[in-house]
Amino acid sequence: MMSTRSAALLAVPESKLSVLVDLFSLTKPRLSSLVIFTSALGLFLAPGSMSYWQIFVAILATSGLVGGACVINCYMEKEIDAKMERTSSRPLPSGRLSSELALSFGLGLITVCLLALWMTINTLTAALGFTAAVVYIFLYTPMKRKTSWALFAGAIPGAIPPLMGWTAMSGEVSAMGWALFGILFVWQLPHFLSISMYHMEDYKKADIKIFPVLIGMRGTLHRIVVWTLVLWAVSLTPYFLGFAHEGYLVLSCLVGAFFSVFALRGYRYPVDSPELMKWSRGYFYGSLVYLPVIFIGLLILK
Repeated sequence: MMSTRSAALLAVPESKLSVLVDLFSLTKPRLSSLVIFTSALGLFLAPGSMSYWQIFVAILATSGLVGGACVINCYMEKEIDAKMERTSSRPLPSGRLSSELALSFGLGLITVCLLALWMTINTLTAALGFTAAVVYIFLYTPMKRKTSWALFAGAIPGAIPPLMGWTAMSGEVSAMGWALFGILFVWQLPHFLSISMYHMEDYKKADIKIFPVLIGMRGTLHRIVVWTLVLWAVSLTPYFLGFAHEGYLVLSCLVGAFFSVFALRGYRYPVDSPELMKWSRGYFYGSLVYLPVIFIGLLILK
């Protein structure tokens, strides 16, 4: 039989592991995976050359920087998260982690990643990363409980990673770098509008100002359709900038047309119906397919 002392010794590593897992979860890993993908895209599309070590640092530090900003966001919104069913079990509102530890971790991660970008990559990329963190923490986060326009503020730092990848490789901002920024900026708008539709009740509990609460489901659907059409147009810019050939033009036209038709299908369903909620979820998952298809197509067909 295992002694009490032995059991206690085994429990310590498990406790430390759970803390590490909780800290990692505060970085919002699914968002970080998107950052890794989009920053790597900007890096590999840009002209120039870098060592493998610099490529590794650029992608890892960009992802870590966004992760650190997410940790601070979780720290600032712990009371809000406690009110929503889907976030109440997070480490801070549930009490599994202390606020002081989370704050220290987030600030430390941001600082280390900014220094890594500045010292290993270049000042421009570090400055873009600093801008993304500041906008996310000090603009987007407090705006969420004041105005639905927070959606657009949040899309700015979300669209900066591919631009950071571009500047990391090329050392400068160019039209194509801005095109990548524009595609990701616009993509986020209908993507998050669809999330706000099927999580409306949760957001309402926390008094977060989202479009479905303020203008209704039909008004939100109008905006999803409009921004889907804008996304289709913006996705064509790499071709018109001379960066991609006709194969990309065909791909982006086909994918954009299909996604736009899917967006328009939302009008078939009554407001607040289960069918509309099912459609909004379908749109959300469809947007997760749209972005990699466009970006991978850009890599292959440039």
